[in-house]
Amino acid sequence: MENPNNFSWEFETIAKHTLDIIIIIDENQIVRYVTPSIRTIFGLDHEGFVGTNVFDPVHPDDKENLMEAHRQVLKLQIPKTNEYRVIDANGEIKFFESRVMPVPHHPDRLAVVTIRDITDRKMMENELETRKNRYEELQNSLKIFSKDLSSVMKLSDLEERLRKEITYILPNSKPYLLKFHREEQKVEEGLSTEVEAHLAQLSMGKIVQISDKTYIRIGDRREYSYILVLQLQSINEAMDSIWLETLICFTVMVFENLNVIENLMNQLEEVIQSNETPQWVLRLLFNLQEQQRQNLSSDLHDTILQDQVDLFRRLEALQKQNELQYEWKDQLKEIGQGLLDTIHQIRMTCNELRPPLLRELGLERALENLFEYTQLSSIFKITFETDMINHLTIDEELTIGIYRITQELLNNAAKHSKASMLHFKMSKQDSLKIFYYDNGVGFEREKLNPTFHSMGLTGIRQRVQSLNGKIEFDSVLGQGVTIRMDFPIQFS
Repeated sequence: MENPNNFSWEFETIAKHTLDIIIIIDENQIVRYVTPSIRTIFGLDHEGFVGTNVFDPVHPDDKENLMEAHRQVLKLQIPKTNEYRVIDANGEIKFFESRVMPVPHHPDRLAVVTIRDITDRKMMENELETRKNRYEELQNSLKIFSKDLSSVMKLSDLEERLRKEITYILPNSKPYLLKFHREEQKVEEGLSTEVEAHLAQLSMGKIVQISDKTYIRIGDRREYSYILVLQLQSINEAMDSIWLETLICFTVMVFENLNVIENLMNQLEEVIQSNETPQWVLRLLFNLQEQQRQNLSSDLHDTILQDQVDLFRRLEALQKQNELQYEWKDQLKEIGQGLLDTIHQIRMTCNELRPPLLRELGLERALENLFEYTQLSSIFKITFETDMINHLTIDEELTIGIYRITQELLNNAAKHSKASMLHFKMSKQDSLKIFYYDNGVGFEREKLNPTFHSMGLTGIRQRVQSLNGKIEFDSVLGQGVTIRMDFPIQFS
């Protein structure tokens, strides 16, 4: 190609009809030739563009990179593709993709550049990236909001957190809460009768547009409905609406939980005034107590007990060494015996905290083991009678509860009764019945009222109450104690 302005008619025909722009530039980046399609895409006169610097229309932020790419093409004699922005004749920014190819062995070191308009594609990519970023922002918002709600204990805290999150995600929403009196069907602030009529029909958590605002009922407390109000134009995208619906769902649940907490606090206040403890409170306390016992048992077994066993084994290995003196072996033997006693005591403590065989073999067999173990260290004789020949299956809470009651009766007898005989009987009829008797010192009848606090009997009464059972005490001073318990249950 001796003259870049002399082209065959075949090339001229292709150049006039191609949709892409074809430019030939020299090593000084001066345009030698450009196809007429530059007018359609760039809005520039192709004849006026010849002789100018090809990078003049390029966006200033992209110009240096593109110029360096052109230098590398001429230096390495390899094609290169780039994306960049261009400012067209109307001052608008467009996106282009160009491929620069060197013309081999040309004395003017020419390069052929094909340019394609990718503005639509880039706009779509940018839109997708924007939506992706927005989606991630909304997802993070919901994650943080739901986590923060776990520490919300007052309605004012919920309102503040809700308004803060909505304002952050929807800056123009201007959120606030209004109180709608359901009986009077009006709000504290002045609203039109038409709007108040719509508010009376709001469903919980549903987003409703009225006039230029969005109204959402998030909860009821006493005679009021609490309604969130947003500016209508603040919600523009479908994903924003889905985010808001999810946010409101979280809020409605927390609002309801706050009502439950308030009711529980009222009940507790009544309990304090009446000096009685409701069944659900006792049940909750005993279940928490059992959970703590299980955790403590696991910690003892998995840490301290295993460490003691490991020390004992190392001590045994040390004792077998022949080079040890005889008196040292005797001392090590005594230390080993002390470790065995400690290991035994820790195991017994773990068994008391988490009764063995209770899940595996059931209540009846677990009680038999408890009586056998207690008998070894007691001065009284224990008898156990049961007509439960078939395997008894009851729920875990009642099983543990009866086992703990029996433990307390045994502890109480060992500390206070001075009895020589304890008798337990367990039978099933239309309910589970447990009978206890000892021939100890007994106590006066006035100590049997519900407010007594002696001899551990309060804990037994409360445990039975928590299991929805009934208990009767009977005692005469010097004639022992009789206790009858009855637990409603369905037998399998």
